Amino acid sequence: MAVAPINLPAYQRAERKLLITVAEWTEGSTQVREILGRRTEDSSIDYNADIETTTDILGINYTDINRTQPQQDFDPFLVIGGSQLAAKLNDIRRRNAISELDQFTVYIITAFIGDSTKGYAAEKQTGCTIAYNSIGGDANVNFPISVYYSNNITTGTVDKLSDDFTFTPD
Repeated sequence: MAVAPINLPAYQRAERKLLITVAEWTEGSTQVREILGRRTEDSSIDYNADIETTTDILGINYTDINRTQPQQDFDPFLVIGGSQLAAKLNDIRRRNAISELDQFTVYIITAFIGDSTKGYAAEKQTGCTIAYNSIGGDANVNFPISVYYSNNITTGTVDKLSDDFTFTPD
């Protein structure tokens, strides 16, 4: 399989808004999605690799990556009107139903690969955990969250860059 090219002019940097994280869950029989990152200034996916480096008797170094444990923090994650995820997480917090925190599907859309006619590159990870870290703040209520990716990945494309996309597996 050929590697898909980056859809930017030569040497132009991809803007952060072209890496989109979307949370998905079910309320009753309704599928709910929310794009994460509104009012968050900085958020990166940290892969937290389990790395083992050894040196053989010839002095040559070898590095093995045993696994990754990807995580993404959203701080601040402000409680703002219309945020269904904030309402969902606050309900889980109020009921202390922490077993429900690992029932999310998370999409990572790399909008700098693909286009609106062929679709944008995406991955779907099922069984992800979205944990709240604290609640409070000074002038506004902050509810910082961490997304713990499952590594249960299906690659594919999405047809548009909004929360009502259709995901098509590869």
